[in-house]
Amino acid sequence: MSSVNKQTLIFLGPQGSGKGTQIDLLKEHLAKVDTGRTILQFGMGQGLRELATHADFTGKKTDAILRAGGLIPYSVSCAVFAQYLMNNAQGDEHIIIDGFPRTPDQVPMLDSALDFFEAKPATVVCINISDEEAVTRLLKRGRNDDTEEGIRKRLAWSRKDTMPNVEWFRANPSYKVLDIDGERSVEEIQKDIIAQLGL
Repeated sequence: MSSVNKQTLIFLGPQGSGKGTQIDLLKEHLAKVDTGRTILQFGMGQGLRELATHADFTGKKTDAILRAGGLIPYSVSCAVFAQYLMNNAQGDEHIIIDGFPRTPDQVPMLDSALDFFEAKPATVVCINISDEEAVTRLLKRGRNDDTEEGIRKRLAWSRKDTMPNVEWFRANPSYKVLDIDGERSVEEIQKDIIAQLGL
């Protein structure tokens, strides 16, 4: 029997907060401290990009919306998430979710999926950075679609849509919310997350 309880972790935070890096480090840590258990990682961005490669109607339409910088409708993003769990969950794995739920209407669907897949209690890891810090980091990253104006627009949208989700999780006893200061070194943030998760 593993001494580590199975974890369901939902990573939230603005673009540029370093979620991806922290998830990779945490997966390495979990694999060391809980060798026998599978780790599933679902990233909404990755799931949608994968869908956009399909040659069918859904794939082409998803691709067009993503290329235009639009939002994929709730029904499609929720289906992508549910499908991933239906294809991969066995009931005894660690589950790490990145970038979902994005909007308040996605929360009940996530909640019901975690019930069905026996993935509760869950922990929300909220990596907080200021808009100024996010803009600086994202401009440094230098993706061709990253202009300061575009970044600020996405950040404003993400704060308006994602912040109410965090409050919903705080009010729900099936979830624990960890507030992590994301404006420190990668190592300090990782230590903090591991300590707060009790791993």
